[in-house]
Amino acid sequence: MAGETNIREMANLIANIKQDAEKLKELGKNSNIKCVEMNVVRMSAMIKMLELDITDAADILGA
Repeated sequence: MAGETNIREMANLIANIKQDAEKLKELGKNSNIKCVEMNVVRMSAMIKMLELDITDAADILGA
């Protein structure tokens, strides 16, 4: 049970990171800072892998 709780907590943190990354991407885009925008694209790929590993597991476990 504790493991499932930790997985749900991780899934929630991943969702927050994803939202923050999107905000950062928009700030970079609006400020015309291309390196921020492009680095967030790379971050998004890593976040997607975390979603596939953790968020999907949390959904399956019903955590």
